Amino acid sequence: MRGAASSFQRVAPKREKPPGGIWVLALFAVPFAAAGIGIFVFMVVSPLYDWARMQTWQPVAAQVESATLQSHHGSKGGTTHSVSVRYRYEVGGVSYTGQRAAIHERADNIGSFQEQLGRRLKRAQQTGEPVQVWVNVRNPSDSIADRSLRPGLLSLALGLSLLAGGFGLLVLTKIVRAVWRGTLTEPPAQDATSSDEGPSPWLHRAEWADNSIRSDQRETLKAAWFIALVWNAVAIPLMVLKLPGTWARGSFVAFGAMAFFGVLGACLLVWAVRATLDARRFGDARLVLDPFPGAIGGHFGATLALPMAYAPGLGFVTRLLCIRYEKGNGRGNDEDNEYELWRAEGMAQVQPQGNGVALSFRFDVPAHLPASQDPMVQQHHGWRVEVQSTTPGLKFARGFVVPVYATGLTSTRLSADATQHPGLHALMSKELSDLASVQPLPGGVELYFAAGRRWASSLMVLVFGAIFAGAGWFAGKQGAPMLFPIVFCGAGCAIMLGGLYELANSLRVHIDHQGLWTERRVLGVVTVRHQARAEQVVGLRLKECGGTRSGSSSVPNYRLMAELQGGSRVTLAEGVRGQAAAKQLMQMLQSRSGYTALDGP
Repeated sequence: MRGAASSFQRVAPKREKPPGGIWVLALFAVPFAAAGIGIFVFMVVSPLYDWARMQTWQPVAAQVESATLQSHHGSKGGTTHSVSVRYRYEVGGVSYTGQRAAIHERADNIGSFQEQLGRRLKRAQQTGEPVQVWVNVRNPSDSIADRSLRPGLLSLALGLSLLAGGFGLLVLTKIVRAVWRGTLTEPPAQDATSSDEGPSPWLHRAEWADNSIRSDQRETLKAAWFIALVWNAVAIPLMVLKLPGTWARGSFVAFGAMAFFGVLGACLLVWAVRATLDARRFGDARLVLDPFPGAIGGHFGATLALPMAYAPGLGFVTRLLCIRYEKGNGRGNDEDNEYELWRAEGMAQVQPQGNGVALSFRFDVPAHLPASQDPMVQQHHGWRVEVQSTTPGLKFARGFVVPVYATGLTSTRLSADATQHPGLHALMSKELSDLASVQPLPGGVELYFAAGRRWASSLMVLVFGAIFAGAGWFAGKQGAPMLFPIVFCGAGCAIMLGGLYELANSLRVHIDHQGLWTERRVLGVVTVRHQARAEQVVGLRLKECGGTRSGSSSVPNYRLMAELQGGSRVTLAEGVRGQAAAKQLMQMLQSRSGYTALDGP
């Protein structure tokens, strides 16, 4: 392959010892897996087996000798019911005694099955009327008073088993794969130009080898349906069985909590259906690289064909990201983290192609960046491409994990730099105008960020905080330990206050050759003012502060600050979405005020 090195260095096989934290994670996952399997076997499979074999049993009249509806009061205030019964019947002139009331013998409070069965058998005992029981004709001593299968209880048990067991088994599967890969895999020869995985490592990855790279939409679709089905497998039976009773008893808080779970389940189903329709609409979109692989010290270029009609004005933002991934090592760091090392943003060229369109884009990749590495390694680097539509009504977003190596190759077909696309400047200008009012001044500029500028995201924060606080309050009402409501209510209230602040605050900034002045208001009341002379301003600095995710695309938010002598900083702009918009705002302030840009955080 052109530009690839031809000398390889052989290295000795390396066997990595699994990190200690992986065994702690395994111990954490085992109870979930065991609980899920146990629930599935004893509360799903066993009742289904009993119900199936009882379909051949014959009805026989029986006399109830004793019947009791037993109530069991839990330490958290809940009450469950079970039925204890003893009845006598005859088969072939032989008298037998039975004691099994129903297929599900454990106490529960799901629906009113236990209460109804208990009252029916108690009434038969008091009146002396015979009841129908079901008898195994092959073994007449085997009988049951009610062989009904309870779909609601069965669905609830199935949902719980999938939720707990699925989580536990998924974690254990990943652990086994990581241990197997880490201890038994022998790395191939090394190539000085292709990281530490051997010559042309991109050809050893099945998802890259043919230069037809799938997006992560399939994984998103699987996750959406798994979460939606498991959630609703628990929520729907719970609602059907418990909602009428809670309403009749006047337990409106419990009714609201369960209704919320049902609404959230409906939202999850909508999410899964929309993801399915999105996948059907755009098909199996695949990225084709030019050069292949993407080249550190050269170009990253790609084309993407989409089955949609061409129209003037179609726009697609493209991003190329270099990320460092760090998995928890169990030695004081059990979290998986991602650190963005480099990002480029641009727009794709859109051309008609057959019955669809073809997107193409190209970035220049600096020579100092790391190459793609094995994702199973605890600390590794990876590259990702994100493509997102900007056309109103066209909700397309895909992410691709791509190979990028130090080959220095350049594209043979793609000449236009995506970062210089003429539509990018217009798009970023609109983003800035939607965020703030910009008023040019002689030798400077005035910015005004109105209250409610990001009202939708602020409302989402408020709702999320309310859910947290409500969950804590509800848990406290149900008798949970005091720590539970304190932590959840405290966290929920703090989140709600943050949402209210984001919704109610405004910021006015005046910056020119003579200095800067800022004023922050909350609900119209001045809370903070800053003022600095020009000689006190060291320079302007961008800082990444969180971000938003839309489908497979992640967009960081930036804050623009003025750094003053003594190390203090003054916020000039905040909530700017995307690196390109943030850099455009920085360049505008630089050109109008004359202050220099500072590198680093």
